[in-house]
Amino acid sequence: MSAVRPDTEAPAHRGTVLRALAVSVPLCLGAPVSGFSQCPDGAPPPCRGARTAAAPAPAANSVAVLYFDNLSRDTADTYLADGLAEELIVRLSQVRRLEVKSRFESQRVRGHASGDPRVLGRSMRAAYLVTGSLQQAGQQVRLRVSLVRTADGANVWGDVYDRSGGNILQIQSDIAREVASAITGQLLPAERTSLTRRSTEDPVAYQLYLRAVGATNTISEAGLRSALDLLDRAIARDSSFADAWAQKAFVWTWLADGYEEGRVGYPQARAAAERALRLDSSRALAWALLGQAAIALDMDFARAEPMARRALALNPRQPDAHLLLSTAAMFAGRMDESVEQARLAWESDTLSASAAHNYLWTLMMAERDDAFAQALARARSAVSAEESRIFNGLLRLARGDAAGALDGLSWQFYGGTFAPMRARALMVLGRQEGARAMVDSMVSYAGRNYFNAYGIAATYGEIGDRDRAFAWLDRAVEQRTMWLTAARQDRAFAALRSDPRWAALMQRLGGR
Repeated sequence: MSAVRPDTEAPAHRGTVLRALAVSVPLCLGAPVSGFSQCPDGAPPPCRGARTAAAPAPAANSVAVLYFDNLSRDTADTYLADGLAEELIVRLSQVRRLEVKSRFESQRVRGHASGDPRVLGRSMRAAYLVTGSLQQAGQQVRLRVSLVRTADGANVWGDVYDRSGGNILQIQSDIAREVASAITGQLLPAERTSLTRRSTEDPVAYQLYLRAVGATNTISEAGLRSALDLLDRAIARDSSFADAWAQKAFVWTWLADGYEEGRVGYPQARAAAERALRLDSSRALAWALLGQAAIALDMDFARAEPMARRALALNPRQPDAHLLLSTAAMFAGRMDESVEQARLAWESDTLSASAAHNYLWTLMMAERDDAFAQALARARSAVSAEESRIFNGLLRLARGDAAGALDGLSWQFYGGTFAPMRARALMVLGRQEGARAMVDSMVSYAGRNYFNAYGIAATYGEIGDRDRAFAWLDRAVEQRTMWLTAARQDRAFAALRSDPRWAALMQRLGGR
């Protein structure tokens, strides 16, 4: 995008959620099977050099749950099929002897479940695949599930489940138990208990919850709002449904800063997470989200960090907990630690778009351009084409190509996340009036709609307007945006740090 668009144009959310330092972005939809592989340096094929090393064999205990096909006439049942697959991934992950591929990995191959399992197994580095289909007619549910060994394509286990009354609670437990047993040989008592545990006894509430999980993963505002409605209906049927409360906290965390002010979204997330933990203190996700709310609303890092540690003790592969620790370290100026925690979150699932964005964002804030370039080459398989273009623009800007950077940067992307960088490029090119016109468009839009004040403040910082930058920083504090955790490191505010108002702002952030 080489020119500033009219100020009547709305921000280009396009169903995308990107959160500075607590970034939440949409999943990258499946690519053709031929595009799954990646060169050793992280670049897409064709690779440089005549020969590449063979990929290592998958771990013997590795399994990927592919998204189930919806065979129902009602397309709304896709959410039910998706939610069932998501829950199966979560439940199998509780068996620590299994290496369970994340939902992001499954998203990457979506639509290719009917392909050669040996090819899919190599691309996902999984020794086993779980495939299935769901068909619902009225109150009757039929679910076909198979466990396939990828080394030879053999069907290790399979079954057809028929349930009436919408009761798929037992189906989910049965599948998890059978899959885990087929791979491990024999379940330990604690593993069996974990796999068969029910978070609700209400089958309708559980279906509503599964639909909400599927709706959340669309990462659009409409999908998130739909998920909230479904979760409220589930909770109305069973107020002791801990997983539904934790999922509600997750949805509100995604809405905050993107589609709602932080002071609206984070209190809702906190209340839901607290309720989930009162019902079941073992919910790692709820602990991580509760810590995030503590930072956004109170800047209370003393409370947030133990919550992140508690989440990791419950689930060492919980990326949100690592991201929470990264955020706390960045605000304190411990950039080595912040980068390392962001890396750990990403390495736990290199196909997670949110973890990839957090890592890239942290590297950018730390001004580690070479590491940023290397990570971006690997992260292209996780992010959308638009987001890849944006991060490529940031890399060009860091390397002195301001003109090239403008093609990828936009003030409209998710509440002004990259507006300051676009303003920086314009200023480098001597286009001060263009930068001023851009921030005027942002302010105009913010007068009619929700827009994150931090992005406007940082843009004013880039063009050297200290008074307006401080005024919008005050608004950002009022909004309780999580983005303020980046303020100490954000180079957009470099010219403000000698101003006495900056020290007062930092004290306010650390003590509110």
